[in-house]
Amino acid sequence: PYCNLNFFSMPKFSDRWVVDRTLFEYINGGSCACCAGALFMPGGIDGLIKSVSDLETDAANAEIRANTTSPWPPDMREEVWSDRVRLRHKMKKEMNKYKEFWNEHAEDFSEWCKTGIKAKSLHKMLQIPRSEIADRLRSKYGIHSAFGRVLESVAEQVARFKDTKYPTDARGESEIMFEKNLTYDRRGGFNLRVRDQEGNLKEEILKIWLDRMQSLGGPKLLERTPKKINVDNDEQDEDADEAEDAERSQPSFRSDRRIVRLLIARYWADELISKFQSSQSQIEIQNNESAILNAGEQE
Repeated sequence: PYCNLNFFSMPKFSDRWVVDRTLFEYINGGSCACCAGALFMPGGIDGLIKSVSDLETDAANAEIRANTTSPWPPDMREEVWSDRVRLRHKMKKEMNKYKEFWNEHAEDFSEWCKTGIKAKSLHKMLQIPRSEIADRLRSKYGIHSAFGRVLESVAEQVARFKDTKYPTDARGESEIMFEKNLTYDRRGGFNLRVRDQEGNLKEEILKIWLDRMQSLGGPKLLERTPKKINVDNDEQDEDADEAEDAERSQPSFRSDRRIVRLLIARYWADELISKFQSSQSQIEIQNNESAILNAGEQE
């Protein structure tokens, strides 16, 4: 069994904590037969890392350098990266449905969130237990074993993110504001506090949510930092955060934290879209019934 005594003295919920928590869960719980030893990876792990197109070049290079001193056992390392690529590929394929919904229903949906549903109900829908993230990874995306263990630890890290003292992970205004306003408590799990203490709708928080929901349609799965232009050679400068990551001697879980928050946002979007469509169907049925009654009265 794996036990790192430094686990109890290291900064709580740091990236080093994620590594040791994951190793403890994985090694003591074991791999699963359907994932272990069934991976085909042309180009090895370096090729897998480079294939994640939403990693900026500097971030990918930093991950490749960190991989040379990776804390994961070799078989676990392969599982983590193959499932990381597989998850993002599946999530990218889903982006178009959010884009199509927003293009067709943005105005009506935004108004429905303000007046078509009670603030109390909206507040309740913008909650998700931490355990639901792992459940959706398994049931919807088929992600479990090594990378599932990583994301379970990362989800707990996201829940306690303020304790890490790390800077903001997000890129782009809508993602940044979503991250800053995402909160966690044991009773409600992750939530957006869209209702005030008097029970009134907090429209500024609703706007943050609507902006984030709109961004789920892309164009990128994970938005990148705008690059500066070097006027001497017209090449893109290195992003300061990625350069900092390159100096790390261990993997950073920043992009995985962003994926966890994206999973949370998509869960809420799916729930609200379903509720909105149901309410619109009810309105349509009522309108049709009224039209039939009016036609009968005129006759």
